[in-house]
Amino acid sequence: MSLFATVRRSVWTLRQFFPSRWSPERVRAARERRLRRLLRHAASRSPHYREKYRGLDLDRCPLSDVPPTSKAELMADFDRVVTDPAVRRADLERFFDDPTNVGRLFLGKYPVCHTSGSQGQPMMVVQDPLTLDLLFAFQMTRGNVGYARRWPLEAARRVVDPARLAVVISRPGFFPSAWVWRHLPEPMRPYVRLLYVPGNDPDLLEKLNDFRPTVLVSTPTTLDLLAAKAGRLRVDALEQVVPNSEMLTGAARARIAAAFRVPVLDTYACGECLFLGNGCPTDTGTHVNADWAVVEVVDEQGRAVPPGTLGHKVLLTNLANLTQPLVRYEVGDRLRMATTPCRCGSRLPRIEQVVGRAADVFWVRSGDGYRPLSAYPFQHALEHFRQVREWQATQEGRNRVRVRFELLPGASLDLAGVRRKLDERLGLAGFGGELGVEMELVPHLASDPGTGKFRRMVSRVGPPEDPNHDRTARPVGQSA
Repeated sequence: MSLFATVRRSVWTLRQFFPSRWSPERVRAARERRLRRLLRHAASRSPHYREKYRGLDLDRCPLSDVPPTSKAELMADFDRVVTDPAVRRADLERFFDDPTNVGRLFLGKYPVCHTSGSQGQPMMVVQDPLTLDLLFAFQMTRGNVGYARRWPLEAARRVVDPARLAVVISRPGFFPSAWVWRHLPEPMRPYVRLLYVPGNDPDLLEKLNDFRPTVLVSTPTTLDLLAAKAGRLRVDALEQVVPNSEMLTGAARARIAAAFRVPVLDTYACGECLFLGNGCPTDTGTHVNADWAVVEVVDEQGRAVPPGTLGHKVLLTNLANLTQPLVRYEVGDRLRMATTPCRCGSRLPRIEQVVGRAADVFWVRSGDGYRPLSAYPFQHALEHFRQVREWQATQEGRNRVRVRFELLPGASLDLAGVRRKLDERLGLAGFGGELGVEMELVPHLASDPGTGKFRRMVSRVGPPEDPNHDRTARPVGQSA
């Protein structure tokens, strides 16, 4: 890239800060222009959306009149959803099957990732390159605690003293939280140095100390474990901590903030919209980048709920991805939007609380309190066993879980190998030795009779009355 192009892109990146100070009316106007462009493009270039939007006046209709989409719908008709006919699902699946492709562009031009599949089938996402430009621009500006205080000087400072971004990943692969850091845009490289290290690296602490990060990014689980070892870490240069991928509890946030003594910016995003939000440095929650994304918090019938009300799900629209349009895309997370302004100065809407899918979290007794255990350790372990058609984890006691497997026809399963993988993942998540796990093979796993939906995580004990309140721990395996 030429010097002129690098300077031009750098200026564009720095300007992405200013919409966070715009009036809500100006943000809505920018969002509306981008929404109409997306709808017209989807209807003209995607056979799927052309049929779906037939009869709609896409230049004037309210967004609420546009029918929502779901993962199942878009994956079932993948080749007709994408707007580039060269993108084919079969080719993309083969690309994902080769781990050496991590960090490479699909068809030489598209960054691609897939979701974890913790709710069933993974979603394969072909990213428009603009999505990554926005992600890193927002990370550098709106998600940078130093930028708001000294924005005229921040870029110049980073040319002389680049930010040192340490990303501790759970595992390599095409999962967004790990994969995205392999695609740092070329114009940003003068401003950022990157350390990309697995959480189970035996030399993790030494590598972090040698690097002396200014920004530390990882899952809340990993950050909580590192907080317990903060006395062995060189954190004198640290300016902020950014949790991602998992729900951050109030207790974990407090422990992380106390250990590292810097702002904790709780990021909420997803593979379908990587740049969706940046954590607020002064208040709980995440600011939505509402100039480039639409977040509709709705009830069970898909009707909008007011700020301050906990929604049943989210309808998400990514305004930057013209290659794989995602318009009013259903996300099962339960959100509550804030009703009061925060103290950081951003005027963008703020997600005050992410409850997540309640069925996806087990509250496990740990030490003198409780810790949330998500589906990720189970899903990460079991992805290695393709003989498994479906699995279900049931929390039968506060520290006792039964995992059942339905296999593909004619398949067999090495339960001892499954046990080793699962123990490894639970240990990496910080639950080693705290959870009693039983495993069994079953002929069939049925959907929930009440909802008609299959649930991978089922709790028979539910959350404690106050998960943030410390209590005397009972022995492992004893029911609450």
